[in-house]
Amino acid sequence: MNKKKTTTTYPNQRIKTETYQEGDTLVTKFYYNAKDAYVKELTKEKDGIKDVKHFNVNGVLAKQEYFVDGKREGIETKYLVSKPNKTIKSTKMYHEGKLHGESLTHNAIGEVIKKEVFVNGKREEK
Repeated sequence: MNKKKTTTTYPNQRIKTETYQEGDTLVTKFYYNAKDAYVKELTKEKDGIKDVKHFNVNGVLAKQEYFVDGKREGIETKYLVSKPNKTIKSTKMYHEGKLHGESLTHNAIGEVIKKEVFVNGKREEK
């Protein structure tokens, strides 16, 4: 059941957001230039951790990330939206809002094509 729906229009008039609660999920839709074309963001919070999933205009999962106290925390996963089976495009590790750990980029068949390591937001040299 939808509760407390809010709508915001940005000054350029081309972007509008719509936010409402659906059970334990906060749903935000971003409309760009068309009433039926929107991207969607689903936010669930449990034990102080926000799990945010971003979907493209076709409803395909594009990115998933986590937040603690408003800062990115843990793994951020981006998906190839042209692939329906959640093919991973990249993964990045965050700690207290900064890149920290491995950052991997994959090709369309899932092979790692780039690997970087970050410590407190700075890339480590090999």
